[in-house]
Amino acid sequence: MTSPSVSIIIPCFNAERFIGEAVESALGQAYAPLEVVVIDDGSTDGSINVLRSYGDRIRWETGPNRGACAARNRGIELAQGELIQFLDADDLLDSEKLSRQVPVLKRSAADLVFCNVTETNLLSGTQTGLYRPRERSTFRQACFDKIQTSAPLHRRDNLQAVGGFDEHLPCAQERDLHLRLACQGLEFEHLDESLVTHRRRAGSLSSDTLRVFDQHLAITMRAFDILKAHGTATEERRRALAGLLARDARYYLTCGVTDRAMAYFATAKEIHPDGGIDHAYSRPTRWLRRLVGPTLTEKLVQQKRRARRYDSPSAAIQ
Repeated sequence: MTSPSVSIIIPCFNAERFIGEAVESALGQAYAPLEVVVIDDGSTDGSINVLRSYGDRIRWETGPNRGACAARNRGIELAQGELIQFLDADDLLDSEKLSRQVPVLKRSAADLVFCNVTETNLLSGTQTGLYRPRERSTFRQACFDKIQTSAPLHRRDNLQAVGGFDEHLPCAQERDLHLRLACQGLEFEHLDESLVTHRRRAGSLSSDTLRVFDQHLAITMRAFDILKAHGTATEERRRALAGLLARDARYYLTCGVTDRAMAYFATAKEIHPDGGIDHAYSRPTRWLRRLVGPTLTEKLVQQKRRARRYDSPSAAIQ
């Protein structure tokens, strides 16, 4: 059987310093057939000169600055591959990423397969984290796990069917996309290998947690509307959507953003009667919340965490 073709789509905006490394990691895949499609999003630095240096080894075009989501969607329009791999301009693909994921997608009933992602500091190169799912079901993964943009290998038809990325969202676009795919009944499969390096830059949108969470209300309600329209708003899915908002609400409380926290708690309760608290709190903390309310609960939890840090041997040494 012939191997399915893959298009690697890279949005680029003022990425002169690292776009070359991203392109090299795409061209260096131990898999064929593939194409590399770069959409320059109105760069004003030397990014275009870097792209020109690759000649006909890549396909690229440039246009006005419209954001990474618009660039990715334009890449989907130009792509000739059956499968789509996204890659941010400051990230890197392991050379085995496609050769490891394509066979999984071919032999399973999954609609996309995603891997773990290693996070590093862009300047120092030191590892700062590992994104690995904790959930097992597709819908809970879409709600609670951080599936970074470059982790999945998609079927192009599925991306086209849901309209690609939402170009109006300033951030959290990957969670929105994955939730919409899950709401359509598509199945995800996890490959437990780290095959992407996500290089985090200071000041990037993805590093602004509050701004990301600010998008979750609209994202969650859209997902809920899709489920209701399809008649698939099951107990488990409603509970998961409510849990997403309840978890965000707890974070808002730790940051002192009480009004937003209360709005998220209220909407969570509209989605599911228990307000998602079973996903947001441990069993003892759920009991405490019922006794003293969410705001005081969070203060007590934070006090306990600070006490643990203070009492730990490493804290004592410091």
